[in-house]
Amino acid sequence: MTHKTSILIVDDDNDLRKLLRLALDNGRRVIHEADTALGGLQLARQLSPDILLLDIGLPGNFDGFVLYQAMSREPALWHVRTVIISGHGALEDLTQAERLGVDAYVVKPFSPAKLVELVVRLENLPREMLVVDADPAAADRVGKPAPRA
Repeated sequence: MTHKTSILIVDDDNDLRKLLRLALDNGRRVIHEADTALGGLQLARQLSPDILLLDIGLPGNFDGFVLYQAMSREPALWHVRTVIISGHGALEDLTQAERLGVDAYVVKPFSPAKLVELVVRLENLPREMLVVDADPAAADRVGKPAPRA
C-alpha cells in the first residue's frame, strides 16, 4: 500500500478551500480543511499532515504566522511542509515567512496548476523556501530557512 500525502488547508475562504481541494485531490492525496488557526492547530495535532496550505489572515485571536509558530514548537509536527497562501506579497511578510522557515509563499491570485506543481515539488524535494506569485518567473528559491527551533 502506497503512502497518500496528507494535506491540511487552513483558510477562512470557503471558495478557495474548495478550489484547492479540486486542484489537489488526485486520489493519491488526502485533503483536510479548517477555517480558523485554532481549528487548523487542532487538526494538525490530530492528523500530523505532510503539507500545510496556510492563509496568513485568519479570523480569531491568531493569524497564520502564529499558527505556524505554534506548530514549530511541537516536534511531532516539524516534518510538515508549509505553504503560505496570501494576498499580501509585502516584503515584511516574505521576510517573516523566510525567518520562520516556511517552505513556500504563494501570492494571490495564483494559478492552481502552478500550486499543484509546487505541491509535487514539496512532496519530492529537500526543504527550501519558494516564493510564487502571479508571475511564474518569480518562483525562484529564496534561500534555506533557519532551522525550526
